[in-house]
Amino acid sequence: MTAICLIRDQPHYRRDAFVTGLQRAGYAVTDRGGARKSDDLLVIWNRYGANEQMADAWEAHGGTVLVAENGYIGGDDQGRQRYALAAHGHNGSGWWPRGGPERFAALGLTPAPWVSRPDGHALVCGQRGIGSRSMASPPNWHVGAAKRSPQPARVRVHPGNKPDPKAPTLEQDLTNAKLCVVWSSTSGVKALLRGIPVVYDAPHWICEHAATRLKPGRDGEQSVLRNDGARQQALEDMAWAQWTVDELASGEPFVLFRDAARAGRIQW
Repeated sequence: MTAICLIRDQPHYRRDAFVTGLQRAGYAVTDRGGARKSDDLLVIWNRYGANEQMADAWEAHGGTVLVAENGYIGGDDQGRQRYALAAHGHNGSGWWPRGGPERFAALGLTPAPWVSRPDGHALVCGQRGIGSRSMASPPNWHVGAAKRSPQPARVRVHPGNKPDPKAPTLEQDLTNAKLCVVWSSTSGVKALLRGIPVVYDAPHWICEHAATRLKPGRDGEQSVLRNDGARQQALEDMAWAQWTVDELASGEPFVLFRDAARAGRIQW
């Protein structure tokens, strides 16, 4: 089996953990070549630009593309970033293995009761517009979303790679929010945990089964979903889409994707 790993070398991205894990899952890791069978893997960071072109070609030849991104919530026991991993696409637009409740339980997070804030604001969380052709947010998406959102709406501009230390934190912006409006931002995951209903606008979102699609136009109050069972299931599924550095290096997630590819279970 062959795997091409395009995760960058900088420590933040932990290419070493990806490569070690792929090797432990039985892969010969290389930097060139093409897919010959379904369990040949191409591992990329997000899916855009040259990565997306290469991913399209890899899938056209029957291989499996694994898309990595920053995890959705929670660091590991050493405070290190978790990493999202899914076949084909990121943030709910692809396929990933699902299991039981144990991975979410291990995060030690308890969803709060749903909020009731009739006078609260709808928090619109801006995005950077990075992603695949289908998942990248439109330019200035937050401007149009604020006009379509229940009023009053407050926009939280994406903080970028170098957040302003004087700017309000997401937690502060969510304090009086009655609703969180996202394209596909992981800010919505934190909102769900705080009991704030989420409305999303992208074709997919990692917890979409616990949220509502944003209306195409402002024609009255936006319906929202407040369902404990749907929220719990969405969070448990989300936990199976992210992995610690040590888990990546162990090879565990790559074995799950490898076996699913062989069995023809990967669909999106």
